[in-house]
Amino acid sequence: MKTLSTVAAAALFATTTAAAWGQTQTQSPTDPSAASSPHQRQATGNGTSEEGVTNGANPSAASTPHQREAMKGSNRAETDKAMTEGATPATFVKDAAQDGMTEVALAKVALDKSKNDQVKKFAQKMEEDHSQADDQLASVARAKGLSVPKSLDAKHEAMVKMMSAKSGAAFDKAYANHMAKDHTKAVAMFQAASQSSDPELASFAKKTLPTLEEHKKMADELRSNVGTRTASAD
Repeated sequence: MKTLSTVAAAALFATTTAAAWGQTQTQSPTDPSAASSPHQRQATGNGTSEEGVTNGANPSAASTPHQREAMKGSNRAETDKAMTEGATPATFVKDAAQDGMTEVALAKVALDKSKNDQVKKFAQKMEEDHSQADDQLASVARAKGLSVPKSLDAKHEAMVKMMSAKSGAAFDKAYANHMAKDHTKAVAMFQAASQSSDPELASFAKKTLPTLEEHKKMADELRSNVGTRTASAD
């Protein structure tokens, strides 16, 4: 009888062990989405990590329509830099003044060198609008005791000289491309400045922003039209 009891006990133990093993195998997650943490999901082969979802310069991730528009045609680093510049009053005044004077200088070059009517019409508007905006910015800044540059720095002077060395369709294309890129950054910078803690500069930025957005649309159209002609021009 003792031997039979031992055999029965051994058989019961073997049956219980096999059942437990089967249950463990059934509960093991085969679907990466069933893992309990991001690290476990990544370890089980989930191809989309949380980091991969949040990274990347996606224009739809910007918080306002102006910021989303500004991110198009410009990389994330440039847009972030422009917005940082716009958020600091003294930096905004310096950079906006330099960019504005450069716009005027390049417009004068375009009016002198280009034979494209659309380019010349665009350049004429740039000269008029940016000259007016530069005067308004200088007036606001000086009233606040902020320094306003009166001439181009080395970086912007070099840009004007480089563009001046081009001619014909090559100039038109380079000018159109630069205008589209420059106004992308300008919209981002003025958007940030429009939310500045400085009320006068914020008011100036809000007033000027619609004009810059109009310039951006015009520049994009100019780049598209000039770019399609360049291949057969010259």
